[in-house]
Amino acid sequence: MSGWAPSPADIPAPTQSPHVAVASVGDPESPSTWSGIPAGILQALRSLGVQARGLDLALPAGLEQALLVAGALSTHNRFDAHGSDLVMDVRGRLARRHLAGERIDGVVQIGTGFTLSASTTYVTLEDMTLRQGVAIHPVFSRMSRRGVAAWERRRAAIYSRARMCTVASQWAERSLLEDYGLAREHVAVVGFGANHEPTVSGRTWWPPRFLFVGIDWERKGGPLLLRAFERLRETYPDASLDLAGGHPPVTQAGVDAHGMLAQTHRRSRDELVRLYARATCLVMPSLVEPFGIVHVEAARAGLASIVSLEGGAAEIVGAQGGIAVDPHDENALVEAMVRIADPAVAERMGRAARERSRLYTWPAVAGRLLRALGLQAPDGDVQTAYL
Repeated sequence: MSGWAPSPADIPAPTQSPHVAVASVGDPESPSTWSGIPAGILQALRSLGVQARGLDLALPAGLEQALLVAGALSTHNRFDAHGSDLVMDVRGRLARRHLAGERIDGVVQIGTGFTLSASTTYVTLEDMTLRQGVAIHPVFSRMSRRGVAAWERRRAAIYSRARMCTVASQWAERSLLEDYGLAREHVAVVGFGANHEPTVSGRTWWPPRFLFVGIDWERKGGPLLLRAFERLRETYPDASLDLAGGHPPVTQAGVDAHGMLAQTHRRSRDELVRLYARATCLVMPSLVEPFGIVHVEAARAGLASIVSLEGGAAEIVGAQGGIAVDPHDENALVEAMVRIADPAVAERMGRAARERSRLYTWPAVAGRLLRALGLQAPDGDVQTAYL
């Protein structure tokens, strides 16, 4: 367990359902906003009897674009826009307008791109800190020093006013403790849940069938995976690889390319179910993976994962539910794929991943967030232990 907050026994049982808002830049109800995380939290809060509403802090498209352009003018760097004083001020005013006159017992603030009023009880929720992003993320690392410094000043105030700062992984928690100097009792790891939970039975474990599901092909390690798979086929010529997501055209032997499969479309969801059902391992050697909900989804389907050492993904599978590799080490990836091509290993790790995935459900995440806010679900019957 990390962080501290009152235990469920210390939080009075609610006399009425608590009112909680989830605030994000983009529609929190949409599965396309921030990988569906706000939507997952909202749905879980409601399932627990909480009165939950979403706050969309995006502006109309034209105005949003103009605001971002203006926000980048002072540094002449478009990557600085979201953390600029101008953009954060406008979003903060919009949030305060949404909350004015409303009964809100607590707010889950997705990210640190806006500032809530000092009178609002809120927790922040992130999968990665800015310090981590600047060091290893292909987008945040392109911010200017001036832009980073401005956002960091804002973030310090947001963190200090928050009731707690919650994160998806212990990897992000370490940054809040070590890079930002936050007190341990001010930080909690809550995890994320699965947006797609295929139910699979009667899986066969031979021949080895690897699955890649990711939109950002380069960052998710797609090119490295193709090279490693070609080498794997020298040992296991019957092995196959299914690609789903933002991959380029691929004609490599043993590879089936399925393109984008949006979970908002029924046919795409059905195809994902089919791919999870035929796979024996998920593999995604991302250059950086702050969390990786797809690994939770694979685990829910009883699949082990080959994950990246860069970020928090290794925490999802644990020591028994997968293999973590350096995303720059092709030999290590090949060795991991060879090992998990063994049907007995794949089946054993898949069972372990499935067992560990019980920690990562949206109701469990919602319960942890309520605890961080000092609130309790009306029935009180939900996991609240931090990860």
